[in-house]
Parts: sequence; C-alpha cells; structure tokens
Amino acid sequence: MSFSLFKQSRNRQNRPRRSPLITLLVDRLPRFFDRVLARLGSNHLSWLILLLVLLSIPLITTPLTVRQQGIVAIALILVGQVVVRTEAKQSDKTVSEYFHLFLVWLSLVTTMRYLYYRFAYTLNFDTWINGFFCVLLLGAELYAILTLVLAYFQTLKIKDRETVDLANYPQDQWFKVDIYIPTYNEPVEIVRNTAVAALAMDYPEDKKQVYVLDDGRKYPERRKKLKQMCEEIGCKMLTRPNNDHAKAGNINTAFKTTKGEE
Repeated sequence: MSFSLFKQSRNRQNRPRRSPLITLLVDRLPRFFDRVLARLGSNHLSWLILLLVLLSIPLITTPLTVRQQGIVAIALILVGQVVVRTEAKQSDKTVSEYFHLFLVWLSLVTTMRYLYYRFAYTLNFDTWINGFFCVLLLGAELYAILTLVLAYFQTLKIKDRETVDLANYPQDQWFKVDIYIPTYNEPVEIVRNTAVAALAMDYPEDKKQVYVLDDGRKYPERRKKLKQMCEEIGCKMLTRPNNDHAKAGNINTAFKTTKGEE
C-alpha cells in the first residue's frame, strides 16, 4: 500500500505541469461534455454536430474585409498547429477524438465559408459560355470537397488494432499468404528490391508466395527482364491480356489464379 502511494506521488511529480487554461481545455471541458451529453441519452456525436452547426452559421455567413480575412486565416493556422501538437501529446483516446473532431469542424467551417462566398458572389450566368465554365469549375470544387468530407468520416474513429502473436499458434494453423506486387512500367531493379524484401519476410517459406503482377504488356523487353528476374530470385510472375481497371483490375485478376488464404 505505502509503495503504491509513493509510486503515484512520484508519477505526479514527474508529470509536466500544465497551465490552468490547458488543463481546462484538454481535460475538464471534454469530460464536461461527456457528462452533459450522457444525461441526454443520445449519441454524443449527434449532439455535438448539432451544436457545432448552430455555432458555425454566423462564422460562415459574416462578411469580412480583406484585412480581416487575412487575420482570421493566420489565427486559424496558429490554432490548428496548437491543436495538432496538443493532440499528439495526448494519451487519452477520448480527449484525442475531441481534438480531432474540433479540427474537422474548423476545416469544414472554412470550406463552407468559401462555398458561401462562391455561391453568393462569384457565379456568372450572363452568357452560356460563362455559365458552362462556371458550373464546370464549381462541380470540380464540389467533388474535391466531397472527397475531403469522406476522408474525415474515415478518420473520425480509428480502431486500435492489436498485433496477434503468432507464436501462440502452431505453424500448421497459420494462413497461407499471397504477396502481390503490382507493376506497370517501373524499373526492373526497383521491382527486384521490392520482391527481395517480400521474400525475406519473417514467415514460413511453405506458407507464403510472392507474385509480381506485371501489367506492362506495352513493354515486351522489360517484361522479359522482369520474368528472368523472377526466376532468379524465386517468385512468380503473373500477366493478363489487357489493362482493364488499372491496378485494381490487375489485383482482381490475380485473385482468380492464386490460392492463398489471405
């Protein structure tokens, strides 16, 4: 008991002291939101999104002068840098997620403000040529913003995957693994280095097979060298009669001929 108390006391002493403001923003404020939103009996994220949307409307629509826009831009960059560095030092996963959500909100607010400006002041349909190119450019911008939002959804809640210790399982239960190296017109030496590294992976030889998936049928001389290289180092080369769907099609074609379990 006394040793445990002594150890906790030493841990407190070894922790870097933080200012009251940092403690409030990093520790107390997220936990306060946790307690309040938990009482509402609904999903935390839904309530936070609703709150942030209401808060964002004036930030998106309020007009600013060029000088004010510049000041706001510099301030947002500084705030973003501070949040990123603070999140990197944060060990509490829940608090880290709140930081991440704040950065997403910050990015979406600035993006929506730009869109508000585009729709309110820059669209020009005076002639059909102006209208055509205006819609074309706007469509490209909306597509880029859509991919940005989808990327945010992919990173909002990152899973912490634990490494499986294969030493706890007999080798006859290990999966047979196929290692694909898709290639098109990369130099043979680069493909060779990649294949050698794959062959050197710490995995039983009878449980793995390395495949070089060559899609460069337009380069017959290179393909001959690539085939010779595969024979020399001990991996297999697979080809196909077309280049449909690029790299994804190359890999999907290999799935039909290889026998690995993973």
